[in-house]
Amino acid sequence: MSAIKTKTYNISFIFDLRDSEDDTQKVIDDIQSIITDLGGEAIGHEILGMRQFARAADQRFTQGHYVQLQVNGGTNIPSDLKEKLLHDRRVNRIFVEA
Repeated sequence: MSAIKTKTYNISFIFDLRDSEDDTQKVIDDIQSIITDLGGEAIGHEILGMRQFARAADQRFTQGHYVQLQVNGGTNIPSDLKEKLLHDRRVNRIFVEA
């Protein structure tokens, strides 16, 4: 019987809350719930605040809410999380660092 390998990931998010009634903490709570459903564990987060983009692709969206989550989980967590959040309009970008 082989043990499931777990890793710790630092996952950075840029949230776009322009068309949402949710605040940053609500989106974080929703993402942490998804991580738990995927078999991972959110072990911490840091809200980095609103930041301007160095290069804005869309002049109507020039800044975003930056958040970092620390997550323990299997090697499936990054790809499964990205897939789950693909159509969530509140999440603009996801960056995963193992």
